[in-house]
Amino acid sequence: MLEIRHLSKLFSGIPAVDGVSFSAAPGAVTGYLGPNGSGKSTTVKMITGLLEPSSGEIFWNGARVKDDLVSFKSILGYVPEEPFLYPHLSGAEYLELAGQMRLIPPARLYPKIEAFL
Repeated sequence: MLEIRHLSKLFSGIPAVDGVSFSAAPGAVTGYLGPNGSGKSTTVKMITGLLEPSSGEIFWNGARVKDDLVSFKSILGYVPEEPFLYPHLSGAEYLELAGQMRLIPPARLYPKIEAFL
């Protein structure tokens, strides 16, 4: 279960996210709604480890995410609203990079890349 407790993010002293708390149970669909500028993307970036929270805690299955962020990221999938691509990499090179970052063994990675392309 993902649990967010009193999560806040300040930019130059101005709150972008202010004391957000919620939990998302396994197998459940959880919506996080609000108008533009309400902090939804900032909250997701803190959950994924792309931004450091100013305060608050993020837990995965009862463990603090920040205690082992690398392990948490290895099981997390995130599709940002703005794709971040490396224009100097070919499609195969990008898939190779992503697979290596996820520690996929070469014997499994390269056949998958061939299948995708």
